[in-house]
Amino acid sequence: MLREIAQQPEALERTLRAEKARMLRVGNRLRKIETRLIILVARGTSDNAALFARYLLEVMTGIPVSLAAPSVHTLYRKGLKLDHALVVGISQSGVGADINVVLESCKRSGALILAITNDGHSPMAGIAHETFLTHAGQERSVAATKTYTCQLMLAHMLADALRGGNLENLDRIPEYALATLGLAPAIESVVERYRFMNHCTVVGRGMNYANVYELAIKLMETCYVIAERFSSADFLHGPIAMVERDFPVFLFVPPGPVLAGLKSLVLRLKSLQADTFIISSEKSILKYAGCPIQIPISIPDLYSAIPYIIPGQIFAARLAEHKGLNPDRPRSLTKVTRTL
Repeated sequence: MLREIAQQPEALERTLRAEKARMLRVGNRLRKIETRLIILVARGTSDNAALFARYLLEVMTGIPVSLAAPSVHTLYRKGLKLDHALVVGISQSGVGADINVVLESCKRSGALILAITNDGHSPMAGIAHETFLTHAGQERSVAATKTYTCQLMLAHMLADALRGGNLENLDRIPEYALATLGLAPAIESVVERYRFMNHCTVVGRGMNYANVYELAIKLMETCYVIAERFSSADFLHGPIAMVERDFPVFLFVPPGPVLAGLKSLVLRLKSLQADTFIISSEKSILKYAGCPIQIPISIPDLYSAIPYIIPGQIFAARLAEHKGLNPDRPRSLTKVTRTL
């Protein structure tokens, strides 16, 4: 897992370079057919990538985006009216039966199907009209890391292409990812503090809301920690009542639109004497953290999701080790999960 975390800057660069020209061509096609709706189909970590894509695509393109409910197709066997719709399947392996049933159903309903996968020969790629690859190479660890961030990169590329951009604004993302890998020593120095943690909450908002879910699933699958996940807004609508002295709360706090609201929440958590682990570049908020993890450069909110999840990935892998667990082989899990 740690080796694959370290491979992410190169994998992101490969993905951007290899898929750029075709993404620009597909983006031009989608604008011409006046795409009016985007539906994202995924499970597990890929579903967290879809959650990010939903925020990004709506913010950047103004096109309504929905996360699919696979059971509508697989259990209730209902088709949807999908004229002028784009349906995007996201899967590391491309073999998930339920995701592929949804894509086939949507294809029969007239939607244009795109696939985002790490395997160009997978069943998903065979269904899609266009397939974009996460050039992550083989991912051996059960816990996905580099495939997740490459999926986010392709979401960035799709959003920029849909609005008529040239994708050049994405060139710095691999550099941002490389910078955050340097936080490994700082994370290692504090991870022992959480060795006996069995409950926690992960909080964020906006472009990092997907990372809230992704860090939580990493803590659950590699460390067997019960990790609740919330938008910072939803957290104030009830769940904050469970916070007491030394209760661990992990927060993603990038600069930009979400900063003021999250700073207010951090101050509230400090008054409750919570144990706050904050990932941010902003010294104005890190000074209130129990464990401040300072992103070494200020990254715009729009591009923060990929670099901000990397400290979380490192923390989960190291915490598993400190708990005497193998993060590469979580109990009860396999690399490919098949559901319907």
